[in-house]
Amino acid sequence: MHAIDPAGFRHAMGRTAAGVTVVTSDGAHGRVGVTVSSLSSLSLEPPSVLFCLHRDSRCLPVLLANGVFAANILSQGQQRVADTFAGLVPELREDRFGAGEWGGLVTGAPLLQGALCRFDCRLADVFEYGTHRIITGEVVAMETHGEHPLVYSNRGYRRLEVA
Repeated sequence: MHAIDPAGFRHAMGRTAAGVTVVTSDGAHGRVGVTVSSLSSLSLEPPSVLFCLHRDSRCLPVLLANGVFAANILSQGQQRVADTFAGLVPELREDRFGAGEWGGLVTGAPLLQGALCRFDCRLADVFEYGTHRIITGEVVAMETHGEHPLVYSNRGYRRLEVA
């Protein structure tokens, strides 16, 4: 079998374009959030999504214990929110939720005002694979606003243009 260099694999995957999502959770076990680029639809019936987190993510145990999460798909112009929840804004590391205005729908998971799409989810299942956990959730409420997503590719934010 041919060995794949992890750094080379990371570099190759970084060349793809992906939407930027902030996943949040709130409940008896705490309030957390993290920026991810792995959000994907899973099923239409029931409506569900999935995303991946590293097994050592500080958010993972809190999110799992709360049993709910929100997937906030960011709009163009929300780069600071993405950077904050990626831990890249030093002055907001202790209060990442200071980077935006937040509300809620059904589960109490924090939903970002102005996000392109907001999915309010109940945790459905978790799968282990390699260094990551694949988290699935059933969408119990959703809202959509605007039409211009924040996109990340080649180590930077990009704008989509109609071809």
